[in-house]
Amino acid sequence: MPISVEIRAAIGDVRFKCQRCGSCCHHRRPQEFDDLIPPERMAEFLEKSNLIYLTERDIDAISKRTGMVPEEFVDTLYQEKRGSVRVEEGGGKVILDLPVMRSRESDGSCVFFEEGRGCTIYPVRPTACRLFPFVVAERTGPGGGIILEIGYNPTCPGIGEGKEPDKKRLEKLVAGQFAERMGSVGPVVQRLRMEGKIQAQARIYRTMPGKKKLEEERAEEKIREGADDAALPRNP
Repeated sequence: MPISVEIRAAIGDVRFKCQRCGSCCHHRRPQEFDDLIPPERMAEFLEKSNLIYLTERDIDAISKRTGMVPEEFVDTLYQEKRGSVRVEEGGGKVILDLPVMRSRESDGSCVFFEEGRGCTIYPVRPTACRLFPFVVAERTGPGGGIILEIGYNPTCPGIGEGKEPDKKRLEKLVAGQFAERMGSVGPVVQRLRMEGKIQAQARIYRTMPGKKKLEEERAEEKIREGADDAALPRNP
């Protein structure tokens, strides 16, 4: 039996106009969250972070435009190639390790962002970038269907400026993004359920790729800086 999907634009009469400030091109990974985001904190995470989730179509388009392989601009939490769905705790815990845009270690900016120039892949920018500052919270409805609720990130400087967004356009982007993700993740989840590897009441977590890697890179940089300082000649 197919699952019903409802899209709700819960944004009221909010206004938005892009300020060309580049804040959305600097990815935030809130320190109060672990690498795995539980379902009850997902809405809060989406409000405080601004990671750019990528679909397979996004990745293919960027690769063709830039000549780069996905490993050069895509981040996932787990580096081993096990796909986007992981099952733990005897099927009671499902982890969606969805790919996100990679960030620079120095300042957390998108690898395709340049100061003074902005987005260098603008014609093929991901769907999540086309949506921002509007974000999607996914939850289960009373009848077991899926509700995709469109909200907005209040930290964006463009919120409250300009005019009201085209809600039909937002809903179309959200529908397309969800369909693409379900096309890649859905069959895997369905197969695992049929094999009895996912419990009926399993909790679904989403990963926060990049945080651990950035912290490790910054720690290594501090170690290198300390070694360089130690190697400097000392005055007698």
